[in-house]
Amino acid sequence: MNSKLDEYPITPFLDEICDSLKKSPSRYLILTAETAAGKSTVLPLALLQKFSGKIIMTEPRRIATLGVANRVSELWETACEGSPDEVGYKIHLENKITKNTRLEVVTEAILVRQLQSDPALEDYNLVILDEFHERSVNTDLALAFLKEAMQLRDDLYVIIMSATIDTDRLQKYLGDDTPVMKIPGRQFPVKVVYEAGKSVEEVVIEELNQKRDSRVKPGNDKRQPFDRLRDHKHFRSSAVPELVEGTVEDGNILVFLPGISDIRKAQDKLLATGLFDADSDNELCILHSSITLQEQKRIITPPHTGEPEKRRVILSSAIAETSLTVPGVTTVIDSDLARVNSLDLNTGMEKLTTQTESEFSAEQRKGRAGRLCPGTCIRLWNQHDARIKDFPPEILRADLVPLVLECSERGVFNVDGIDWLDPPSKASWDESKSLLLELGMIKTDGHITQKGKAALTLGLHPRLAGIALAAFDKQSASLLEEGRQLLINFGSYAQSSSDIKNRYINDLERRLKACQYINDFDNKRDFLILCGYPDRLAKRTSEPGKDPAEYQFAGGRQAKLYLNDNAGGRSNKKNHAKTSLAPQYLVAPDVLSGQKEAVIFDFVELSEPAITDYLEKHSTIRQVCSFENGILQKQEEKCFGKIVLSTKKIQTSKEDYAQAWLTEISEKGISCLPTNEKVESLLLRTEFIEQQKSDNQTAQTIHNNLYSRLQTTASEWLIPFMAGKTQLTAATIYDALYWYLEGAQTDKLAPESITLENGRRVKVKYEKLDQIRPVIEIIIQRIFGCFTTPQICEKKVLLRLLSPASRPLQVTEDLEGFWTGAWVDICKEMKGRYPKHNWDYRVVEKD
Repeated sequence: MNSKLDEYPITPFLDEICDSLKKSPSRYLILTAETAAGKSTVLPLALLQKFSGKIIMTEPRRIATLGVANRVSELWETACEGSPDEVGYKIHLENKITKNTRLEVVTEAILVRQLQSDPALEDYNLVILDEFHERSVNTDLALAFLKEAMQLRDDLYVIIMSATIDTDRLQKYLGDDTPVMKIPGRQFPVKVVYEAGKSVEEVVIEELNQKRDSRVKPGNDKRQPFDRLRDHKHFRSSAVPELVEGTVEDGNILVFLPGISDIRKAQDKLLATGLFDADSDNELCILHSSITLQEQKRIITPPHTGEPEKRRVILSSAIAETSLTVPGVTTVIDSDLARVNSLDLNTGMEKLTTQTESEFSAEQRKGRAGRLCPGTCIRLWNQHDARIKDFPPEILRADLVPLVLECSERGVFNVDGIDWLDPPSKASWDESKSLLLELGMIKTDGHITQKGKAALTLGLHPRLAGIALAAFDKQSASLLEEGRQLLINFGSYAQSSSDIKNRYINDLERRLKACQYINDFDNKRDFLILCGYPDRLAKRTSEPGKDPAEYQFAGGRQAKLYLNDNAGGRSNKKNHAKTSLAPQYLVAPDVLSGQKEAVIFDFVELSEPAITDYLEKHSTIRQVCSFENGILQKQEEKCFGKIVLSTKKIQTSKEDYAQAWLTEISEKGISCLPTNEKVESLLLRTEFIEQQKSDNQTAQTIHNNLYSRLQTTASEWLIPFMAGKTQLTAATIYDALYWYLEGAQTDKLAPESITLENGRRVKVKYEKLDQIRPVIEIIIQRIFGCFTTPQICEKKVLLRLLSPASRPLQVTEDLEGFWTGAWVDICKEMKGRYPKHNWDYRVVEKD
């Protein structure tokens, strides 16, 4: 290796890493390397020299793919005297790979496509999964497919890299003989300042207008800010220097905000200050996936020496947390918030919520300030605020429709058909299968259709692919104008420049022409939007003029549409350009499930009477059993999905009773079922076990997942226990849940009674506190002879210690500390009140 690379922390370990991979019995290597070690940019250079054949390397985002590829290409040419075209990249709408390319840097979705077309990856000798901790759905899918590819070949190698991953768990998944290496980084010290209660705008203004006492004043230095930073004695852009003390004053400021809405609000407020006027020394930038790729490239590219450059304030989403080095950043302002996307199984809709960021994200954000020189991280929260360790991977919380379609093409027709690092939930899988079946992309047995195969070639979500396939006219080899607008408005390029939009449509038309799929869409009687969103067709159920308007979706969910600007701030400007009144029928591609209700943010209005005629032609007849004022009712309904067009009552039978309860559960959740202490204890103990298995999900998330699963699978566990019954009791519910939730295993892991160290058998209750906790209430003498706190599932039991009169004495989960601490004073008091009782905790009381 060239001496230019000597200062990267990973350089001394390169030979060891390559040798360890070549000798790995499993042909996997797990590599953890601290921030700024050089794993993404320097290690690939060594692998190119040590391994023959082609290498494919993944990055989690398009901009990271481009940035890493450009940096590796530059180093390959300058430090290794290699040909720059041996390193290339491929992202959507941009392909810089030639016949000479040996290292291909791609997004994870492209690797999945490569594994589908070539299951054994015959064209490659080495796969690198970089920034593995981000764990997108495509990351997990690629890893599962790679595990199969590794069984087909004995000359394929895989490196999994990240700054922080659970190496023990990953090693168990890949094979216990998989080597694990940890490479130290050499990041500069970052001073952490906590500014709870301050807004992002306040802190940015302070940073620009006021110099903190601990920093050096720039004086009358007239150089450009980045030049001053570049010339600082601690700064060298070619490598990561040694640790030093102090901070650099005039670097750029990177601000982390949860999403584009918050970014735009902060932008407006900061622009209004005048600090970013044309004649100022400051520039306000945005770094978000919705801005053009050209603008993203500009922000992550360092300016050339002497090039005029203002001091930048970059308002960014989580896109800048990892993978990217934003040049010149010495100060990070962290809002403490993150936007987390998940699928709400109760509504079947995505739920984008703003949450407190995880410990891992906070550390990643802080690290952005110390990559080039000493820096400062200003956190807008209290130092001791609680937060979860990390968010669960996407595969456990996100939309699985693309994943299920990919698996269908692979020949995987159920959730257990492939070896996952984290298996997705069966309920989410089944929900996705239902939509794909409705879209005509899979068959009832899960096998992929020709339409599904065509959809996978388009690089789109299956919903948008359904629209694209229907809107493509083979004769003109172009998309219908309506289709173009829908694909732009509801795709990922809605906020892009016209040039990017045109490239997107042209690329799509090229793919559609190549896929040879013949659609049967009739634009005279069909609705194009329903080719992608059949479950999002909704009928207004509220009175005309009511705001918010209430809608029933064909998929069975309900949502509200806010049109009035004064309606609690929930309206969306997208709606106002369409209509001032809520239409009778609409399709809502942009709808999110909130904490209390689902809200429609954008929609396509469906004209009447055309939609009425369409619904009649596509309607089905179903029988629905329900309870009305406690009385069993049965109706025959003509419906489109869950939208009821007409009804009539029919005769009930004894078998309809169980079906009526399924209707109740579907509409109200399992809380509508009869219950007792045994049922509640079983559910609490099941939740408790799930909490101990997970270290990155909140207690509320675990609760919601369990109850959603029980709601969506009620037919599986309840119906077998209701054969011939016309009355549902708590005892039946208990028997059904005990069978479905594997109650015997629950009894073993979370028992309702345990034997204490002194031989006494005691009852354990499970209570919902901050989390579900096992609790023992016990008179103090009955725990004499116990010197260690009992544990269940490696969780300490909470002990409520009582006086002989069963009055509270102390609550503790540290029995060892209690006897030598609080017990000394409590014992004195108890001896005075109850002189005839034994108060020597070392002597076991007899019953």
